[in-house]
Amino acid sequence: MRKRQMLNYFYVAPMLLLFAAFIVYPIIYNVRISFFEWNGISKEMKLVGFQNYIELFQDPILIRILINFLVFSFSTIIIQGILGMFFASLMRSGLKMSGLYRTLIYLPIVATPTIVGSVFSKILETNKGYLNEMLRSAHLDSLALPWLATPALATMWVIIVNIWQWTGYSMLVYYTGMLNIPTEVYEAADIDGASRLQRFFFVTFPMLRSTHFTIFIMGMIGSLKTFDIPYVLTGGGPNHATEFFSTYINTLSFETFNQGKASAVVTLMLVIAMAITAVQLRIYYKQEKG
Repeated sequence: MRKRQMLNYFYVAPMLLLFAAFIVYPIIYNVRISFFEWNGISKEMKLVGFQNYIELFQDPILIRILINFLVFSFSTIIIQGILGMFFASLMRSGLKMSGLYRTLIYLPIVATPTIVGSVFSKILETNKGYLNEMLRSAHLDSLALPWLATPALATMWVIIVNIWQWTGYSMLVYYTGMLNIPTEVYEAADIDGASRLQRFFFVTFPMLRSTHFTIFIMGMIGSLKTFDIPYVLTGGGPNHATEFFSTYINTLSFETFNQGKASAVVTLMLVIAMAITAVQLRIYYKQEKG
């Protein structure tokens, strides 16, 4: 028996070593660096204690980042969720060629966010962008705006591009959830004379509770670490209007070489992610007991 237990530890050891090397150690190292003043290159590191955290929480950019995170996350989660449910309902209703439509809606996810951002940056470029060129050719010059150079418009387009790419994921998750709803429930609703709209709001929507929860948590985590699309489209600008945690970390690390403060931002991200995960587990276990 003891030999078998040792053998089990032997099988698990490689996974634990990889986890320690690529997850645990980087986290500990990052937290350690956040207490130093360091440019990320030289061997000299000056211990400054909590100074990086004090500077971070006094930084007005952090407030902007938190606002951007909340606006971005809730906008994308709600709109993607609504669109995902709508498309999933169409596919579930037996729409002709639904397999083709599912593929087309899901297709943007296959492309990397960097490529998606590059394509949309060419579309939205102020002077020679395809969108403004089309508007000018249609004699709608007044509508040809600096889409990525105006704070409100830049934020709007970062949200739109993200929704365009990830709606297919929401659709697939909701479609899978709808397939798991017993047909007997719909048959009972039909016997009671429920309309299609009533079936959706009183049967489908409530029975997708766990799916709503999954979409929300995944959306929050994804929004927390979003980088590619805002970085390629706007670089975090204009005037930090599309600045997120990851883009600010990139700026601190590789442009201003303030590795200590960048590590403090990463640590803050970790704390927020842990808080989201804690809420996730609490709700999950509450549902399990219920």
